[in-house]
Amino acid sequence: MANRQVTPNFPEQIKESRKKIRDSFKRSHEALQVRENILLSRVDEIEKEYNSKTQEMNKLVEALNKEMKQCEENLSDNKLTDVTEIVRTAIDEKIRELIADTDTSIEFEWDNLFETGIEQLGSIKLNGETMISPTIIFPPHVKPVVPDYKTKQLPTAYCCKKSSEQKSPGELNYACGIAIHYKTGNIYVTDTDNHRVQVFSCNGDYLFLFSEEMNGPVGICISHNKVFVTQLSGHCINMYELEGKLIKSVGSEGNRRAQFNYPLGLDVSDRNNNIYVCDCYNHRIQILTEELKYHSMLGIDLLKYPRDVKVTRDRVLVLDGSDPCMFVFNSDHVLTNRLITIGDDKQTNNPLCFDIDREYNIIMSDYANHCVYVFNQEGEQIHKFGKEGQGIGEFYRPFGIA
Repeated sequence: MANRQVTPNFPEQIKESRKKIRDSFKRSHEALQVRENILLSRVDEIEKEYNSKTQEMNKLVEALNKEMKQCEENLSDNKLTDVTEIVRTAIDEKIRELIADTDTSIEFEWDNLFETGIEQLGSIKLNGETMISPTIIFPPHVKPVVPDYKTKQLPTAYCCKKSSEQKSPGELNYACGIAIHYKTGNIYVTDTDNHRVQVFSCNGDYLFLFSEEMNGPVGICISHNKVFVTQLSGHCINMYELEGKLIKSVGSEGNRRAQFNYPLGLDVSDRNNNIYVCDCYNHRIQILTEELKYHSMLGIDLLKYPRDVKVTRDRVLVLDGSDPCMFVFNSDHVLTNRLITIGDDKQTNNPLCFDIDREYNIIMSDYANHCVYVFNQEGEQIHKFGKEGQGIGEFYRPFGIA
């Protein structure tokens, strides 16, 4: 009797199993298709970027050869031989960098070089006489420097050097990050080159500052009455009370867990209070618990130079400065989309920070074009405002945005 009752159900069970298999296969196929489309678009972009860089390099070499010839003609005095060699070394170094690294976040400002000539880039005193010296331009968080004229070697970076010429309270020197406390409306600003965070009222009035264990503060966010700040030169993350008292600091320079290599933007998840940190030159996002303990990583073998990150209830968005583009992950950290945020005018040059409004639009600052772009969730531009200047509605190299 038992067999007679079970046997008639077999066809239905088989049918249901087949349906589940087909549905599972369909979902897997769709997921693979999304991944394939992302990879194919990436291949096309790399090819276009390679062709563009090749053309740019050829023009650069031609122009630099012309500049070098003119420079050598002007430097006829034997005492200037060393300076000529330094200029040539610096130019050769930049050509090698341009060939080896396609990171568009690195700006060499060659256009300015062609307009003014090498002799206008700066000067130094050598043996009592004014000599020619090249100025080497580094990425936006790094300041211009000149070579070591004794060893004839270029430094790899010079960032956020502490100076005795610190600005007065209320004055800013290279303000990079900004965050707003939702209850008080107070505005927290990372005063990067002064190695401190300054706090202003919602009307812009100076309130107070704090600087305990600050070393090049850049990224900043506020969550649950705690202030989290990335230290660019210190390669660490600091946690403060709203009043500026240091609670905890974690990190050191390196590529292991809870170590950083120039951390930039950061954000806190409302779901679990985890802290997402752009570990820029380790090419990854590090995720820490609310106690600043290591939790996990995101974007390994995918991100190049993550600059800023924002976490919503169902998505994690990462601004990568190499293309530029925006990687979108779901709450399980699975890549779901890759948005090409270049703007309708094809001019987006150096986006550094972004934020998300209530309608999930992406509001992004463009450092090099002195403006702000607004994109929808699909990466389509819906607005652009600002231009270079000091008037109302004008910007000069905008950085942080909130």
